[in-house]
Amino acid sequence: MTKISVIIPTYNSQATLKSSLDSIINQEYKDYEICIVDGNSNDNTIKIIQEYCENFKFIKFLSEKDQGPYDAMNKGIDLSSGEWLLFLGSSDLIYDKNTFQKIFTASIPEKIGLLYGNVILLDDVGSAKAGQIYDGEFNIDKLLVKNICHQSIFYKRSLFKKLGKYNLKYPICADWEMNMRFFSKTKVYYLDLTVACFSGGGLSSRREFKDPIYDDLPFLRKKYFLFYLIYRKINRIFNN
Repeated sequence: MTKISVIIPTYNSQATLKSSLDSIINQEYKDYEICIVDGNSNDNTIKIIQEYCENFKFIKFLSEKDQGPYDAMNKGIDLSSGEWLLFLGSSDLIYDKNTFQKIFTASIPEKIGLLYGNVILLDDVGSAKAGQIYDGEFNIDKLLVKNICHQSIFYKRSLFKKLGKYNLKYPICADWEMNMRFFSKTKVYYLDLTVACFSGGGLSSRREFKDPIYDDLPFLRKKYFLFYLIYRKINRIFNN
């Protein structure tokens, strides 16, 4: 079987963490580990994690000050040992008990570095509404204007050494930059199924924050997809 590492950053997550952990523990597919990276919570989060660690030996736990969720997720990469990594928020849920089974018993092409599906929204996120499925198959054009939810993505762990981890310059959208990087450097594969239930109450939903990625998008598009953009421009010229 293929081992999965589910990485969960936490900070004062006592209200939601149990449900998130239970959605993983209830999976029919059993070859997985859970890596929790806590940012020195001051509520009951650490107590909850310790209780789960006592009952489930496949849970790894680290608690120390960090620079935010993406820093914690980078630490989770180092802590993990699975072949595929899934980054789940502490208020997110795996869709149902058969999710991992459906994905990792499917026929996945060789040399895939990023494997993804969909999420279902638990609440309103921007223009998207609760209950909506987000967001189907992506091509480069679609990725250049919107992101894939990291809760729907499994990353090949071995590729982080080659392609790098989350760029902490982007406190809200580091996963978008990383998805561009992976799309440009490895093969990706879409499965038309729902991976997780996504709660949009995190930092990315707070309108007062503007991530630097929006200023950097023209540079990032050229950095990762220059030849594609040139090809698209030439193609449009000849087709007009």
